[in-house]
Amino acid sequence: MKTAWVLIAMLAAIPLSRSSAAQSFLSKQPARLTVAAEPPARVVAGRSFTIDLRLSPISGVHVYAPGNPNYIPVAIEILPSPGIKAEPAVFPPGEDLFFGPLKESVKVYSAPFAVKLPLSLDPKIVKAGETVVRGKVSYQACDDRVCFPPQSAPFEARLTVTRRRS
Repeated sequence: MKTAWVLIAMLAAIPLSRSSAAQSFLSKQPARLTVAAEPPARVVAGRSFTIDLRLSPISGVHVYAPGNPNYIPVAIEILPSPGIKAEPAVFPPGEDLFFGPLKESVKVYSAPFAVKLPLSLDPKIVKAGETVVRGKVSYQACDDRVCFPPQSAPFEARLTVTRRRS
């Protein structure tokens, strides 16, 4: 018994940051949603365009659609970059899921779905050539028994930018 107390005391003396412990735990979680960015073949600086994000939950899980109070919905964040302006993402309607234990209906995605990302490029900043839009998709996946820790998945879309024709 004395050995156990010594071991506990030694472990308690090791400095452990909550954030590093949480990051370690979360980094070991398998991805439960895949993300693929589909940009247009060419974009013109100064004109609006859309990038399609194809999101696919793994088999047996769902993610929450935006608009469900008290749940963590799928969210899209475009990382700041000079000359790139993003409008709010456009999500498809979610499917109804009745969760028996809580006796409530929620909107979810359990099959592949596409999110539209409306963007524009400032022609004074973004020149003809190639530019990259980077972002991340945040979500919380659940199955019929448990909700997993929230996760995020990065994405990038390479754009071929052309000059505006007068």
